[in-house]
Amino acid sequence: MQTNPKLQIFVSAAQNCAMQMMSNSTYIQTELPKLTLPEGAKAQIAALCDSLIATKHDVISELFELSEVSESSSPSNINERVKMIIEWLWETILEMHQVVQTLQTAAETDAQFSIGWLLVVESATNILNPFNRAAEAADALQQPQQ
Repeated sequence: MQTNPKLQIFVSAAQNCAMQMMSNSTYIQTELPKLTLPEGAKAQIAALCDSLIATKHDVISELFELSEVSESSSPSNINERVKMIIEWLWETILEMHQVVQTLQTAAETDAQFSIGWLLVVESATNILNPFNRAAEAADALQQPQQ
């Protein structure tokens, strides 16, 4: 049986996004002890890193299962799984957005918090770009095969 090329593009893009979550979480965790941040921000960022890692694990596991069942599954089952993966990624991105907003407000109040804001914003960008590619690939799966 031949694999759906649109599904392969989605799997690759979603895997890339998940791996970016993991690598950026690791980078943030490495830099976090060096930062001056407002009260409670380090705990909030640490929780975000935990979410990024958990999402990566969940997405990679689901992608593995998706590739295992894709040949025998109905298109609607595949589409539901793809939708769920995109939702997991998006929920974690929204959590990251909240942290970015909190840090931005702190940085506007006190410039010493700007480095922490920059660290999380840079990581968010590194994750958003592959997420956008995964979302586009998920949308392409909804289009009829040509």
